[in-house]
Amino acid sequence: MRRRDVYSLAALLPLLAVAGGMTMWPAAAQEAGALVMVVNKANTSAAVSKADAKRMLLGQMASWTDGQKVVVAMRGQTAERAAVLDKVCGMKEAEYTRYEMQVMFTGRAAAKVQEEPSAAAIKSFVEANPGAVGFVRAAEADKSVKVVLTLE
Repeated sequence: MRRRDVYSLAALLPLLAVAGGMTMWPAAAQEAGALVMVVNKANTSAAVSKADAKRMLLGQMASWTDGQKVVVAMRGQTAERAAVLDKVCGMKEAEYTRYEMQVMFTGRAAAKVQEEPSAAAIKSFVEANPGAVGFVRAAEADKSVKVVLTLE
């Protein structure tokens, strides 16, 4: 194989992975600890079911029983986000994006997802917004938020 062909093939590989919907996250990053769903400490929910978490992510549950609006905080395109979408919704990022576009096209309400750059930013957002939920690694959860669901 000529050197030019090798370089061309190497340049196409990431594009093929994205087009095919494959995730290229390292396996070690995906398994770096359990993910947890956290809420504001003032939230009266002691626990949230996986089905309710899915309904929140898909925009099917827009408010809590007390009327507070649900806002989901997640990191952008990361291994954690990919793991949350897989474990909660059974979707890959491309499938979730397609779902969001379909929901918006049909005029239904999509989930309000706030992208944050880090676990600390997610916790700060959840702490400041009573209806917010967020997903962080279990080791990153602290007293500023309340853990309501663990994703194994």
